Amino acid sequence: MRTLPYATLMLIATIGAGAQETPGRPVGTGSVAGSVVTLDQLPLNGVRVEARTGARVVARTSGREDGAFRLERLAPGSYTVVVSRIGYAPRSESVVVAAGSNAVLRVVMSPSVTQLNDMTTTASRRTEKVLEAPASVSVVSAERVAERPALTVMENIRSVPGVDVAQGGLVQSAIVARGFNNVFSGQMLTLIDNRFASVPSLRVNVPFLFTASSEDIERIEVLLGPAAALYGPNSSSGVLHIITKSPFDSRGTTLTVDGGERSVLRAAGRNAGVISDALAYKLTGEYTRGNDWQFFDPAEPRVFPNTPNTPRARVGQPNRRDFDIQRYGGEARLDWRMDPNTEWINTYGLANAINTVELTGANGAAQIRNWMVQSAQSRLRRGRLFAQVFANLSNAGNADSNDLGGTFLLRTGQPIVDQSRVVGAQAQHSFDLGSSNSLVYGMDYTFTNPRTGGTINGRNENDDNTSEVGGYAQSTSHLDPKWDVLLAARLDRHNRLEGTFFSPRAALVFKPAPEQSVRLTFNRAYSTPANFTFFLDLLQAANVGGLPYNVRAVGVYDGLHFRRDCAGGVGSLCMRSPFTPASAGGSATFVPANAGGYYPAALQVALAGGLRNALLASGLPANAADATIARLGTFNATAANVGTKLNYITNGSFTTPEAVVDVEKLKPSYTNVLELGYKGAVGQKLFVSTDFWYERRDNFTTAAQNFTPNALLDGPTLGAALAAHLTPVLGPSAPAVAAAVAGSLARIPLGTVVPDSRVTTNSDIAFTYKSIDKSIYLSGADVAFEYAATPDLSASGTYSWMSRTEFDIEPGQPPLTLNAPNHKASLALRHSDSPHGITTELRGRYQNTFRVNSAVFITGRDLKAPDGSTYQYRQPPTAMFLDAQIAWRLPLAAANGALFSLSATNLLNNRVPMFAGVPDIGRLVMTRLQFTL
Repeated sequence: MRTLPYATLMLIATIGAGAQETPGRPVGTGSVAGSVVTLDQLPLNGVRVEARTGARVVARTSGREDGAFRLERLAPGSYTVVVSRIGYAPRSESVVVAAGSNAVLRVVMSPSVTQLNDMTTTASRRTEKVLEAPASVSVVSAERVAERPALTVMENIRSVPGVDVAQGGLVQSAIVARGFNNVFSGQMLTLIDNRFASVPSLRVNVPFLFTASSEDIERIEVLLGPAAALYGPNSSSGVLHIITKSPFDSRGTTLTVDGGERSVLRAAGRNAGVISDALAYKLTGEYTRGNDWQFFDPAEPRVFPNTPNTPRARVGQPNRRDFDIQRYGGEARLDWRMDPNTEWINTYGLANAINTVELTGANGAAQIRNWMVQSAQSRLRRGRLFAQVFANLSNAGNADSNDLGGTFLLRTGQPIVDQSRVVGAQAQHSFDLGSSNSLVYGMDYTFTNPRTGGTINGRNENDDNTSEVGGYAQSTSHLDPKWDVLLAARLDRHNRLEGTFFSPRAALVFKPAPEQSVRLTFNRAYSTPANFTFFLDLLQAANVGGLPYNVRAVGVYDGLHFRRDCAGGVGSLCMRSPFTPASAGGSATFVPANAGGYYPAALQVALAGGLRNALLASGLPANAADATIARLGTFNATAANVGTKLNYITNGSFTTPEAVVDVEKLKPSYTNVLELGYKGAVGQKLFVSTDFWYERRDNFTTAAQNFTPNALLDGPTLGAALAAHLTPVLGPSAPAVAAAVAGSLARIPLGTVVPDSRVTTNSDIAFTYKSIDKSIYLSGADVAFEYAATPDLSASGTYSWMSRTEFDIEPGQPPLTLNAPNHKASLALRHSDSPHGITTELRGRYQNTFRVNSAVFITGRDLKAPDGSTYQYRQPPTAMFLDAQIAWRLPLAAANGALFSLSATNLLNNRVPMFAGVPDIGRLVMTRLQFTL
């Protein structure tokens, strides 16, 4: 498998080499040349120009920095030349081309008041208007990104309809579309220039580790709903695509300095230039620092515990979070336009999180130190052929499990080694079938190679590679000027899952008027379990509650099966106990799940925990307390006189032997969505987008949850037996004392019912992931509008609603939750003073409260701290926020463009948590000074 990337690179190079010859203009053809300017007659760069005959595109090109463009080798005839650019209203011009001649055009473009009909490539993997896309798509333009000082690009999509951004600090956020958010989430497929942006192997979206900088963003496209037919697995919640600028279309140097509250400083630079008519380059770089809002998690011990996975040099040292954040990153890119139809793009990027705190799923928060992500990508476009190969590499900053210089878990002090790699290869081609039909088809391959030094995948380290391959085809038919039909299908295979997975897509688009469209779509998408859900083997907490039990998170590589052949155990279940004598094999030995057999161990734990003092506090004289303890030591507990209870001690719920079931192999989860949408202009000033959707989710994978109950003494039967046993020494007071003693002993876990597997070889309490063979149903709506009251003043708003927030899926387990508000809205006023270059915006945001159930982060439930006390995470409340922004494009002669902006997020400082286990997020005021030379 390692040879695949190199073979693909050679293939691309070979294709490129064969395309270097640029033939002259064929005899009998003509061309169209022209220039594109603004209303002020200034050259407009970065435009896209197409020559069309009917619905068919016969030639396309991009404008130069001075706004000039040229379309070559056009057959004689009449054409419609369509000119588009993000942030400007598209223009169409008719032109007649004669053989051997050059037609000349001058195109004047005006700014677009609304972003509802920008250009997009994400919905169909081809360029089209948002209005015409067969999906719910939102676009954030480069102008909007430039105006907003932000530490990560995710700040720019906070008000996109249907998107949930759970902010965890200055730079931390979990992003998902239409609910089902999680910590450490990769639910929303995130791309940078068609390359995966998630951390390799872990498949988690960490905005702080994205390599693209704000100065280099051409646009951000957000596709809601499943997109597996074109994008493959793990796009069931939509696609977030960050598209960067071409150096050919954005030459020059941009320098940016951002600063603000919480000691925030961000410095960034971008330089792009043209080496020759065929070669162009760009370089970007940025550095960020700040001081995060503070939060102290009660689940993190004050000093690092003595665990097998904690380095000796860290054991017993103070455990203090470091709230300083630091990061640097950048990209280098070289573009080679071999001829007007061929382009080869090579990019290298890196991002290094020097210091921050990030929540993980089953293991609480991690102190991120020197975590670097690198990417290398090679893309080829030749006509309507696209091919690419990319590699993403991760390094968490530790060379091995004893290294103290890199990332570590705050609950245990364990260093994290992650040197994982993901390699992807893709090819796509499209062609027209006549004048009314087109076909897009392609293939994808992904290879994931976790390399965790035993710290994440533990005993699975030598058997944890995965590979995925898939192919797809999509046809679009223009039935008439008003009706389009889209049909797509995709097949995928995964080497760790059984079967072939089918993802269909169908859409019917009706355009009653040029600026309106109605669509009815069906999408089916599947998501594969993340690599760590197969192979995780990681200590979460040590000596829970002062007892000899560790908590461990494990994956499900081949199912987890309990033994039921231990006679005398409750339900014939087998368990492992830390109290089994070494002479009998210790905690590695399976024994019957009978707590009565471990009554002496429970008594010793209770005595060490102060049982005698408790007896004295209850009023017993010292001699009676001592006699009671001596008598308790002679009690013979058996399965006949003392029962056994099974309890998940991490959440306090009891279960039955019949409810302890095997964990089967993980399955892919499916999302089926039916959607009705409208997007268009109502009159001349109002633009509206509405989406109503209904979805069914099947075979979804839960967050990590405790599946290994502990065996406890049954309090009532133990109390009755002890009362009879203590009567000779206590007389009439024996029942009351026996009940109190039994209550204390019945809280002590005496063994853990664990499966027989290579990751559950002792009495550790285990968490794992489950595929739930159950369907859940959810409906919702996303609405957006923009009203242009005048050419300078506009109002916009969004509202998103989901019908449910919780789903009961397993008895005895907390409900599955959306982990996101099911009502949220925004309303904004924007004023543009074009003559003076000043833009102002005021935005209000609303969200209702929601419960969180995400791995170890659960609200509304008592949780155990390392010292034995209980705590609860605060639930995100119903809240309103006010944001304000002003941007001033300065008229400086020394620069092609200068920008000063001032932005306040949460201006009124309404400090609330946006998720469980995160700080209260307050106001952040930032400024930006940017020069383009």
